[in-house]
Amino acid sequence: MAESQIIISTLIVSLVFVGIHLGSTKIYGFSEHYKKKILSFSGGIASAYVFLDLLPLIQRADPHLHAVLGNNPFIMVFLEKAIFGVAFIGFLVFFILEYLAVKSRYNNAHRTTKTLKETNASRNVFYVHLGLIALVSMIICYSLRFEILTTGLGVTIYTIALSLHFFISDRSMEEHYGKFYVKYGRYLLAFMPLIGWSLSVLFPEGESEAYILLAFVAGAVLFNVIKDELPRLGTGKPLFFFIGSLLYSGLILILPWIH
Repeated sequence: MAESQIIISTLIVSLVFVGIHLGSTKIYGFSEHYKKKILSFSGGIASAYVFLDLLPLIQRADPHLHAVLGNNPFIMVFLEKAIFGVAFIGFLVFFILEYLAVKSRYNNAHRTTKTLKETNASRNVFYVHLGLIALVSMIICYSLRFEILTTGLGVTIYTIALSLHFFISDRSMEEHYGKFYVKYGRYLLAFMPLIGWSLSVLFPEGESEAYILLAFVAGAVLFNVIKDELPRLGTGKPLFFFIGSLLYSGLILILPWIH
């Protein structure tokens, strides 16, 4: 694929992500009935994406991690687990952020005697949480060039999966931070895909760096799948979850035949 085609393709995908960040609050403004179906369908696709796309991808990354870390004997001992360690760091970072957000909401609710649903987390937690989600959004778009070069047509279904992930992640931010996110946060997040795309044009990532960055993203997405994107007991719509997961799984499995 020509360089100009790659730049245009990655820009289009980045603009899709910009639209998701800007419009997620409105998209989620459907009736309660449709919210459950949308969340369950998104959860199915995101789950299939993690297990059939991201995890197999980072499993192939050990040689590239070795290229970055070199032949340090201490590091070599842990090399086989190192790339999954990067993914686990991403998982832990977002686990801690979620814990801090929920704890802050509980503390504020107790202090103001309001219900948890009426209470937002503190601004300090919001700034940290928003900053790290913005970083992940930027990394994803910075790595788009690598995704297009390695998957080709697969970037279309990759875009679908990540768009739904962003939608669910943004919904969680609105739930935790309310007006802080709606008035300020979503605009910063909408700006990050363009920053990531610009950096990829100015400073194209190497293959080794792309694998490592995507391993961190895999951990972050995996946490969101476990925490938020699987339908909650009594509130999810299992049929739509299965439809989403089977649809995305089918696309992943037939993609090699298309190529």
